[in-house]
Amino acid sequence: MCDPLTLTIAATAVATVGQGYSALQQNAQAKYQARVADQNAKLAGEAARREQDNTRDAALAHYRKVAQLEGQQRVAMAAGGLDVNFGNAADLTADTHMLAQEDARRIYEQGAENVRGYNIEGMNYQSQALASRQAGQGALIGGLFNMAGTALGGAKQYSTIKAKMGG
Repeated sequence: MCDPLTLTIAATAVATVGQGYSALQQNAQAKYQARVADQNAKLAGEAARREQDNTRDAALAHYRKVAQLEGQQRVAMAAGGLDVNFGNAADLTADTHMLAQEDARRIYEQGAENVRGYNIEGMNYQSQALASRQAGQGALIGGLFNMAGTALGGAKQYSTIKAKMGG
């Protein structure tokens, strides 16, 4: 069996190394979480860019349908002998154009709202990455203090035991 002084030194060393290893593991986990959050932020940014493209494409498709509808209305009115630039025929064309503009505005507003959501999501992920990096640094610093405290506690216990043993 080992003497109490040797056991104290061994226990202190094991506890100190264990705390150091734990701090390194916590730091590695925080770095991993930061990398995941960085990747998620990047993906949110890509989603925002895709949403902008999709919104633009939806608006263009809408304008094409409206142009086709307006053309069909003009042809039908002209075939009926109506002057498309006067009276009810002109009002119908103006109303169609006005409603089409309102629909296009809604398309752009919805697209902008979706992009805003992706941008907020990306910023949240960036904040999460920063917090994870700070947690990793805190784990290392805290681990160093814990190691130092354990070593000092072990040294105190060693000196107490040594004094009781007479020397």
